[in-house]
Amino acid sequence: MHTDRELAGYIKSLMPSQKASVNRDKPVSIWKELDRIGGSVEDTIVVIFRTRGCSWYNFSSCSMCGYFNDIDSTVTKENLLRQVDVLSNSLNGIKVVKVFTSGSFLDPLEIPLDVRSYFLDSMNGRIDHLLVESRTEYLNEKNIGALGNYGYRIRVAIGLESSNDSVITNSINKGSSYSKYVTAATTARKLGFGVRTYLLFKPPFYSEKFAIEDMLSSIRDTDGYSDDVSVNPMNIQKNTLVEHLWKKNLYRPPRLWSLARILLDSRKPGRTVISYPTGGNHERGVHNNDYDRKLLDLIVSSSLNQDFSELEEYYNSADLSSYNEDIELEDRLPSGIDVDLLSRRSISYSQVI
Repeated sequence: MHTDRELAGYIKSLMPSQKASVNRDKPVSIWKELDRIGGSVEDTIVVIFRTRGCSWYNFSSCSMCGYFNDIDSTVTKENLLRQVDVLSNSLNGIKVVKVFTSGSFLDPLEIPLDVRSYFLDSMNGRIDHLLVESRTEYLNEKNIGALGNYGYRIRVAIGLESSNDSVITNSINKGSSYSKYVTAATTARKLGFGVRTYLLFKPPFYSEKFAIEDMLSSIRDTDGYSDDVSVNPMNIQKNTLVEHLWKKNLYRPPRLWSLARILLDSRKPGRTVISYPTGGNHERGVHNNDYDRKLLDLIVSSSLNQDFSELEEYYNSADLSSYNEDIELEDRLPSGIDVDLLSRRSISYSQVI
């Protein structure tokens, strides 16, 4: 297993031991949004099932993931079946469903096989596309071979996060590797499933300048393995290592200008790269120094329509001198220091080091 044990242990120590009382018969959340599935923009129902948690969480967790805040170790099969029923009654004719859990939908310990079958059966004849998330270790022929026996298309979302194994191990604490992603994605595609690859923009301990290049190289490394790539800029979740660093002013979420640059620079015929930022324009999510609603809207609309002309025009017409200075300064400072904080407090570089 690809793990920095000291980092893994520290991440685990930040997690709360007590869980709040919740309704185990209802998903964490259900909502409607737009997504680009199968080459077109579709109304989509998104559900987060409340489960006993990610199997990787039981060992440690990823440095940025706060989904463990929504788990309940007492969730039973019966609770999960009732959660499926809640989702079934919420479709309202929408033909695309995206399923999230606190870990992997395809983990038999998190979603037992009979619950999985009940869910898949309940969607038959009612939807056209289903997207489910999974870690790489569950994407083997024995575990997912039977998924193809349904009358709708299935796309598996894999959290690669970065194709750089050093980033995966020493920053994200993913417990995986690029080679495992390649094997998993190849298996899924061989069995006839689509693949969406998640990449994490600006993990901890790296500068934004490095993170931009890491995203561009990681996108290139998914070519041939993925139907689309979702660039997920960091959003700071509770009780995580990233939140711990952020509160100490040792981490700043990425900037919208950087995300726009990644989308523009990664364009290539036959390649679909999208980004639907969570927490955009808020201090815990991707944001510029100045609020910019138009830029965020253009990032989302360009991702949906795969037409980046308006985003490119807006990007090229902007004065990016201050942004570029910040990116260069951050790259020269000790890892992770928030250069915006330094500017606001008028702290000089010499005072920091």
